[in-house]
Amino acid sequence: MFENIVVPLDGTPLSEQALRPAVSLGREEGSHLHLTTVLKPSSVNLEPSMGLLDEDYLETVAGRVREAGVSDVSTQRLTGDKVASALEGHRKEVGAGLTVMCTHGRGAVERAWLGSVADGLIRTSEAPVLLVRAADEGESSNADLGTSVRFKRVLVALDGSHFSRQSLEAATHLGGKSATYVLARVIPGSAEVGVERPEKERVLAQAKLDLEVKSFASGGYTVDSVTQIGPSVAQGILDLAESQGADVIAIATHGRAGVSRLILGSVADKVIRGADLPVLVVRPREP
Repeated sequence: MFENIVVPLDGTPLSEQALRPAVSLGREEGSHLHLTTVLKPSSVNLEPSMGLLDEDYLETVAGRVREAGVSDVSTQRLTGDKVASALEGHRKEVGAGLTVMCTHGRGAVERAWLGSVADGLIRTSEAPVLLVRAADEGESSNADLGTSVRFKRVLVALDGSHFSRQSLEAATHLGGKSATYVLARVIPGSAEVGVERPEKERVLAQAKLDLEVKSFASGGYTVDSVTQIGPSVAQGILDLAESQGADVIAIATHGRAGVSRLILGSVADKVIRGADLPVLVVRPREP
């Protein structure tokens, strides 16, 4: 379970769309939620419409969170030119095992720092980051936080490396033993390279996934597996998430570690930008 969860907010209704999954986790797991915003020194006294300068803003949001059933909640206003670094420093300070934040993904919401901050955070955070795709910018920030968000079917994207396997542990903390986990592997292939080689790789990958399923299931988890050949690994993952009815995708990214042999480095970026459902991003630890 995640005992401490950081929820970055930038004062906009967009950022507050991360509250529902964060509150659901906090309510079900008894987690402490840390509602956090970051003020850039260079932007002090600018753009008051964003709400960042309102000292009561975070406390107002915290009140909604408490009314939704999470009593263990605190607020923190940070200052720093590098927002992602400030958030990661705060996460380490409070010992949070997860950051839940909204990202505008393929939308162009210039006045919110969500997009660039999410990019920076998933490349530097030593803890998993749950990215929630923002809906329409006009959506009310007063959405019912009492409605639970449950991750019943978790697609875990693997590439055969021990790095990608580290996303499994984070996924189980997110879904618990009530969820079904789909271990997925997409084999890159196309007509240009022929059919035989990718199919052999797919069969081998499926055999390895079957072993993972047995190991994973022995811990009391419900596990499925699926392999697929496709010209685009990222699109293959997105297609599998849809066909498998996944509620969330868990994926590893090498981030700044620079593990060039990992398919999942660039693929994770494309999955994050293309997914309409939440994505749990894990930056693997070096062995």
